Amino acid sequence: MLGSEHETGPAANVKRLSWILTLPLIVVTVVFAAANFEFVSLDLWPFAFSLSVPLSVALLTSLVLGLLVGGLTAWLSAGGTRQRARQARRRADQLEREVAQLRRERDRAAGAPGAGPGGSAGLPAPAEGQAWATERSKRSATGS
Repeated sequence: MLGSEHETGPAANVKRLSWILTLPLIVVTVVFAAANFEFVSLDLWPFAFSLSVPLSVALLTSLVLGLLVGGLTAWLSAGGTRQRARQARRRADQLEREVAQLRRERDRAAGAPGAGPGGSAGLPAPAEGQAWATERSKRSATGS
């Protein structure tokens, strides 16, 4: 419980920012509801249905419905992006497993008897191979 009293870090900053934005919004909503308490009649044409509600309730309900429909639309439209992200994550996991397997095989081969310093038997070490390539380029440049 002591850790929750004095939170620090990004999570605590986000929580504070959330409260800083939420509290004024709640105050504005309550003031709006109190100031617009006149009753209005909502007729749902072409149906023979009429409803009498406070203006603030009608406006806030339509605001909430609009937010829900907009959020649902945004969530559905981002479905392809989420799917591609899941596929990329699965591919990255697969490649990480392959890299780990190849490293285990390399380490096993490096520990095998007769393995050279390069990790594979019969292949020169990288420094030796580089020296050989330098010697060969010198010979071809001098024509011998």
